[in-house]
Amino acid sequence: MGIFDIFKRQNKQTRAIYRGTPAAYESLQAPLLDYGLSVSNDAALKMTAYYAGVRLIAENIAALPKRTYQRLDNGDLSVVQTPETRAFNIKPNAYTNTFDFWFVMVAWLLNRGNAYAVIARDPENGDIELHQVHPDCVTVVMVNDHKWYKVQLPSDDPRTFLNDTFPDYKMLHFMQFTMDGVTGLNPVVYNAIALNKGAAIERFIASYFRKGGDKRAVLEMDGSMGEDAYQNFLKRYNSTGEGGTPLLEYGIKFKQVNVDPVTAALIESEIYSLDDISRMLNIPPHMLAELSHATFSNIEHQTIQFVQYTLRPLVKRMEVEIETKMFYGERDVKFLLDGLLRGDTATRANFYHGAILDGWMNRNEVRRLEGLPAVPGLEEYLYPTNEMKVGEEEPANNSQE
Repeated sequence: MGIFDIFKRQNKQTRAIYRGTPAAYESLQAPLLDYGLSVSNDAALKMTAYYAGVRLIAENIAALPKRTYQRLDNGDLSVVQTPETRAFNIKPNAYTNTFDFWFVMVAWLLNRGNAYAVIARDPENGDIELHQVHPDCVTVVMVNDHKWYKVQLPSDDPRTFLNDTFPDYKMLHFMQFTMDGVTGLNPVVYNAIALNKGAAIERFIASYFRKGGDKRAVLEMDGSMGEDAYQNFLKRYNSTGEGGTPLLEYGIKFKQVNVDPVTAALIESEIYSLDDISRMLNIPPHMLAELSHATFSNIEHQTIQFVQYTLRPLVKRMEVEIETKMFYGERDVKFLLDGLLRGDTATRANFYHGAILDGWMNRNEVRRLEGLPAVPGLEEYLYPTNEMKVGEEEPANNSQE
């Protein structure tokens, strides 16, 4: 039996892996609270807070500098340039630039729980390309404790050359939340209740404002009027337009009413839907324009936490997968997050000042971090001359003149 027959029938050596589509998870979902809406992966992106959160994370990771290092015998890391480095850092393939490649990979990872890219090596010249493949077009199976990937693109996709079956070492597979280490769980499916609630709130608010909101006043009278009198009054009343002063006849009285408290609470609940999405994507609320509890101090700390607890785990998954599949563990790959942690100008100045005077950074290293060219003569390391090791003090000069 050939490897392609694996995907035609299942036996005791193979097991299917959920692909992350809503249909695949339908049997796993409990009959929870229904808000009358069905939120798919694409529908979730139509929610402004979710769309903004996915875009924020994807753009930040796509914009990070990426380096390949060789570990020297003394433990230091030396930057190296390889065909693999060019593939993931300069030009992944002939039709995608590196920013768009990483943006779409991270967006798939956040929205569908899995992201795939075929590793295409040219044995003749050693060139390498990475081809991104939509998660819905990839089927994963286990064969004798090894993963295999079947790619089946739609017939109208111009990249039909990718329709093939690939072993594990020829496919970059990034997973977010996984329960088996084989595939990632679909975050939209597992957070469907919160997203359904948010979508229902947005739909209600849109309908509310489309209808002009609550009735701000009512007209009341004792008794009733005939159809002709009602039509004549309605015509004259509406002719005053918005902001006009109508003349009330037939003993009609104008009565102001307050906003329905239930409606007001539903409108305010939109902020709670935004908080749900913040928790789902692990993003500080102020980054989604929710500033009700924001101050200058806590925004600065939350931004640092965003890099440490949101971006760092995601890029670590990517670093490990690239090191394993593209370098076979022989190189170190780093997505450089230092630029996002530098803080404001005053904070960086104090940090660099201490680093230079304490002697563990030289002035040219600081200039490179700030994007400035090195200057001859600034490679030396400085140290404070008013400090010495205990027991090595110079003897006092007791000679008298």
